[in-house]
Amino acid sequence: MKLSERMKCHLEAVKTGFAALRKPPLTLRYPDEYEVLEGFRGPPVLKMDVCLGCSLCAQICPARAIKMYRLPGFRTPRPGIDYTRCIFCGFCVDICPGGALEHANVGDVVFEKLEEAVLTPLEWASFRPRPAAEKHGRPVRSVVDEEVGLRYESAAGGSGSTHGSSV
Repeated sequence: MKLSERMKCHLEAVKTGFAALRKPPLTLRYPDEYEVLEGFRGPPVLKMDVCLGCSLCAQICPARAIKMYRLPGFRTPRPGIDYTRCIFCGFCVDICPGGALEHANVGDVVFEKLEEAVLTPLEWASFRPRPAAEKHGRPVRSVVDEEVGLRYESAAGGSGSTHGSSV
């Protein structure tokens, strides 16, 4: 290959690189953007005022994610959860005689730090996982694009491509 041909190839590569710099990064601001999940049985949440303190949820949990805590003002212990262990099987929700446990309609739970995923009964009772778009952002879905790789579109049916930028 001649020097002029090699130089032409290098200049073409530099041109391609500069063109790529003008495009926004291919990064999702997780969990700011999410895929809509209808009818999904997500993480269990606790309604403390309905809880009987029977501990059946802790006994049936195959992952041992639920632990009973003694709290001042309650005769019986109340459940807390370790979301790092929870496998979202739903056994606790199914066995709860008082209906104190229910599934959130969210695909996953995100915490900034690992320690934040372990919730005491009072923390669990006030914790309500919500789709991130309810807080900020809007739902997106990924679409394979031969040129870019992945492209993100509005899950509400819009055709606007975001190329991974915040929507």
